[in-house]
Amino acid sequence: MVMDPLLYEAAAKGEIEPFKEISNVLGRVVTHNNKNTILHVNIISRDRETIVSTEFVEQILEMCPSLLQSVNAKGDAPLHVAAKCGHASVVTALIEIAKKQPKELESGVESTARQMLGMTNDEKNTALHEAMQHRSLDVVKILIKEDPAVPYSTNGCGETPLYMAAERGFEKMLTEILENCPSVAHEGPSGKTALHAAAVNINSIDVVKLLLDKKKSLIGETDRYGWTPLHYASYFDRNIIAELLLNSDKSLAYIVDNDRKMTALHLAAGQGKLRVVEEIISYCPECCELVDGRGWNVLHFAMVSFDASDLKHLLNNYPIVRNLINDKDKEGNTPLHLLAALCRDSFHRIVPWNVGGDYQAVNKQNISVKHITRYGFPQLEQEIRELSKYIGSGQYPEGVVSMRENKIVKRTSHWKFIDENYIGMKEASEFHLVVATLIATVAFSAAFTLPGGNKSEGSPDQGAAILSKQAAFQAFVISDAIAMALSLSAVFVYFILSLKAFQEFIFLFAFALFFTLVAMAAMMVAFVTGAYAMLEPSLGLAIVTCIIGLSFFVLVIFMFYKVLSKADEELEEPWFQ
Repeated sequence: MVMDPLLYEAAAKGEIEPFKEISNVLGRVVTHNNKNTILHVNIISRDRETIVSTEFVEQILEMCPSLLQSVNAKGDAPLHVAAKCGHASVVTALIEIAKKQPKELESGVESTARQMLGMTNDEKNTALHEAMQHRSLDVVKILIKEDPAVPYSTNGCGETPLYMAAERGFEKMLTEILENCPSVAHEGPSGKTALHAAAVNINSIDVVKLLLDKKKSLIGETDRYGWTPLHYASYFDRNIIAELLLNSDKSLAYIVDNDRKMTALHLAAGQGKLRVVEEIISYCPECCELVDGRGWNVLHFAMVSFDASDLKHLLNNYPIVRNLINDKDKEGNTPLHLLAALCRDSFHRIVPWNVGGDYQAVNKQNISVKHITRYGFPQLEQEIRELSKYIGSGQYPEGVVSMRENKIVKRTSHWKFIDENYIGMKEASEFHLVVATLIATVAFSAAFTLPGGNKSEGSPDQGAAILSKQAAFQAFVISDAIAMALSLSAVFVYFILSLKAFQEFIFLFAFALFFTLVAMAAMMVAFVTGAYAMLEPSLGLAIVTCIIGLSFFVLVIFMFYKVLSKADEELEEPWFQ
């Protein structure tokens, strides 16, 4: 029987009178699409933040007790809906009414309430699962304390309520479960536990502490990939959580995963996470010597993924890592082979001089580090790039390694954006050189064609500027000199950039661009002050001329604001997917 609009409105408002006349068919009255009963409609129509009256719920269930466990098209019973909406008073009322049901209605007073607590919808969620998803702490407290022994199993996503609380960082909900449920399940998807989930969440430090206190046995459990909670904390750069885990069990640092036989240290180094690497080394320095299935040690991964400053810090401060510099993997490649393959041009600027690396060391293809710095090693470089894109079965969402060049692009992406995506440094330099030369020419001419002219012959100061004592004229001379100096400096830099040895130094282009822009500004100041010095007797005209000239700066500032705003929007998108 389809619920008509009048009955729907009455159920939403909690008006009981229209339903007294049809009490014998209340259980069959449902909405057209979602198959919600009168009780469902009443519960979902209440505002979450308001105090919900349970009078309508009690009266309807008194007329039709079977509505207590009636489900809608999604498999939601009224208790599911009340948990989703966070109506703690309704949840309490439903449970109390279930307890009062006569034994002949179902299979006993206790079993009715317990059966309702354990009912699952189409997503295999119980009411407690729904309360967790919708952050309803009061409802969670009620459901758990009502029957702590209810076996809350996994839902359709493979999550138990404990796992959901840990994954979302809900410390108070987690506390309620751990303190009231004697043997609560902790499983999650892909064989993960609640501690695995908490180790990923950056805001779950207190949750991790609580789980280590109440369920310390979870610390060494591995998921389907062979990852422990420490593997997750290391991969996702949760250094404080990694410290908590290592402080509880140092042996975690020696566990390798199933796919590539990588330890937590390998994962942290492969993602360029210096803080986590230092934590693991401080607790287990000997694990630095462990290698993965490819034969890579921690330094192989660091050479690929660390920024230059972090790599130098690691090599200078940890001798146990520095001593791995000449260790070879299964292909005979030392860490220096990897670095040279990725950063051939900047290799010698990255590696500290005192690391003691053997540049003549050859791999199984008889290729030395020195050879790679000169001619490259495309095959090895391609293998590393493939590792940066390899996600396994989903356990490496950012790839096995995070390549060094990704970080370089991110740190210099603004200049890269201006340089390559718009006009290119080489082409831009040609145009900028013309502009700088023009400014220098005008500035030079203005210095010898002074506003107001020079004093005539016979004067004691013959040839001197007539307006030399005016402040505006003095400002003109100074700004003209600035424009001359900076424009010639820009011309010199553009000349240097034409030489092949300097073409990679983008910062020189940035300097020249800055010099040219400031020289332009100085030329405009020179024009304004020079015009004012000449037109001072006609003060109104002088002021209007200055205002028009100074509008140049307003237009330039507005243009730069729009350009930089657009650039920031573009740079929010990652350069490497």
